[in-house]
Amino acid sequence: MQFFLDTSRNLLVYQPPSLFHAHQILERIPEARAVNGEYVCVPHTLQNAQTLRWMQWPVAPVITDANYDWPATPGKKAWEHQKLTANFCCLHPRSFVLSDLGSGKTLSLLWACDFLMKQYPPGTCRALIIAPLSTLQSVWQQEIFSSFLGRRSCVVLHGSAEKRMELLQQPHDFYIVNHDGVGVGAHTHKRFELDGFSRALAERSDIRIAVADEASAYKDSTTKRHRIARAVFGKKQYLFLLTGTPTPQAPTDAYGLAKLVNNAFGKSRTTFQHESMLKISQFRWVPQRDGYDKARALLSPAIRFDIDDVWPDAPEMTIQTREVALTDEQKRLMLQLKKDLQVTVRSGPITAANEASVRSKFLQLSLGAIYDSDHVAHRIDAAPRIAVLKEILEQSPKKMLLLAGFTSVLTFLKKELKDYSCELVNGSVSPKERANIFRRFQDEVAPDILIADPGVLAHGLNLQRGRTVIWFSPCDKAELFQQANARCYRPGQKFPVSVVQLVSNPLEREIYKRLASNATLQGALLDVIGRGEL
Repeated sequence: MQFFLDTSRNLLVYQPPSLFHAHQILERIPEARAVNGEYVCVPHTLQNAQTLRWMQWPVAPVITDANYDWPATPGKKAWEHQKLTANFCCLHPRSFVLSDLGSGKTLSLLWACDFLMKQYPPGTCRALIIAPLSTLQSVWQQEIFSSFLGRRSCVVLHGSAEKRMELLQQPHDFYIVNHDGVGVGAHTHKRFELDGFSRALAERSDIRIAVADEASAYKDSTTKRHRIARAVFGKKQYLFLLTGTPTPQAPTDAYGLAKLVNNAFGKSRTTFQHESMLKISQFRWVPQRDGYDKARALLSPAIRFDIDDVWPDAPEMTIQTREVALTDEQKRLMLQLKKDLQVTVRSGPITAANEASVRSKFLQLSLGAIYDSDHVAHRIDAAPRIAVLKEILEQSPKKMLLLAGFTSVLTFLKKELKDYSCELVNGSVSPKERANIFRRFQDEVAPDILIADPGVLAHGLNLQRGRTVIWFSPCDKAELFQQANARCYRPGQKFPVSVVQLVSNPLEREIYKRLASNATLQGALLDVIGRGEL
């Protein structure tokens, strides 16, 4: 459909293809006027533009360089894809932003929120940001402070329920809370009910906007977290779900997200599962040939920019594998575990009840630290792996990320690398201290190495000073794997990035293969054993 933006009168001028289309606009937009029996003029306001987009009519951007200054950290500028994303969100009040990791989603959404706030009387439009605990301060709060320079205020809602309520009563533009924090006060004593803090979040009429970062946290529609989200988000005029990995494990991951934004177009979870997945055994489903296409159709309306589109001059990222020898002790224990799914250490037997836990035991043996039934870690000789790691550290340009998924492994790595400039970041480190460590890694000479749980580095962090990502052990989720690698390899990185994977057995090799292809790890161990490779 043809249209023209009359900037002098701030009018959208359409030439509808039929009287039916003309009447559509005139009925839904009272301010619209027919002109000369051929054209329809519509005042170019945010509300009218939203209505037109809902009708699937083309519209001009509502945020332009003429009416908005795109505030940003000094030295940064708004890229065209970020402007388009901000406009898309303003025009689609409940929508998805599915752009790649590192594409600048955070600032795009803050601009959209800021612009929307300007359309309402002061104090009547505020935003709730829901994000992983690791990014509340280091990403969202910091971006608001540095970009808006006092123009907008924010507060992180944390602490006890009483403290959260106290902070919520303060008049801020942005309220920031972690995913599970949204549900503080909700209960299921006799029936599900919001109460206390969660109820206050839902019923605050001035909090019109909800932005959920790393929205894959809501992929499972059967959880209490999802139920709380439906109750809280359902009362908000605007809802934006952000994730670069909407279907990390299977097409059905899209269902929980769609349920929040568009009610999954009325489909039940069972219906969508049968539409997108194929049942091959009692407990195993695999994606149908067009399963992911159906998932993408469910995630609508959505906008996405690939990293290649927004970062055309990206340096090279290489992935290399370093083979590591096993000690005689590791070989013996692996053989025993393979034989009877049990390994004995000094404290007694360690058993594995299922394939996932057996896989975990094999990985622990590879790394040199295995947990018993009381979750006590026992050291096993893994000197070759440590030796290869130190070779990589000596050969690689600074700075580096060193990743492993087991707490005991992270701890003993910190001890083994006491002669290096390194910091440990895991779940026990407070968000405030994490933010300080990340800042020093980016802005100061030390530390050279971040030893980290991949889950802590998975969300929203900019660590472009890093030149090397070392996987001491693989993680168990493709989403975490991709996101952790993207901490260093993102716009702003000026140097090639190396991802180094330590491998000592066929199981680790199979896991890295599946992580790279975004596949589930279900059956990885059994497939390797079945092929006779382990």
